[in-house]
Amino acid sequence: MSCTRYDRWMWDDLEGRLSAAQRQELAAHLQVCPRCQRQRDAVLATYRALHALPRRRAPQHVVQQVRTRLQEQPRPKAFLAGWKRVALVPVLGLVAAVVWWGWLSMNPDGEGSGFALKPSQSDENWVEIHEQLEIADWSPTANYFIKTGYTR
Repeated sequence: MSCTRYDRWMWDDLEGRLSAAQRQELAAHLQVCPRCQRQRDAVLATYRALHALPRRRAPQHVVQQVRTRLQEQPRPKAFLAGWKRVALVPVLGLVAAVVWWGWLSMNPDGEGSGFALKPSQSDENWVEIHEQLEIADWSPTANYFIKTGYTR
């Protein structure tokens, strides 16, 4: 049984924020769920303990300092101001792509031709292994996976 909704409703019920239908649903649930009954007892004890604490007023100079700081704070930025950061993401992506393309186009021979990457020895080895396996029509066995430690 999922009681997450009822956990939130317990506090709302104590503060009078539940509708009549929600109060009835919560009461019905509390009758059948021992976990929520214990939770309700804990919530009630906490609520009563908090309301039993003495109420104190903040000193006037503290109240005045807080009000002054609140007035000094800058106004929230306009809605579109946050979009500058969002617009920066594709621009940075474009810059990264241009830098990458430029790096790829610079080849050690100085010819400057497009993709000037030379295949490495390991690439050639993989191609050779692939061709050999393709010729042999090889497929891995369970023993192969166990010996190589291959997992997804």
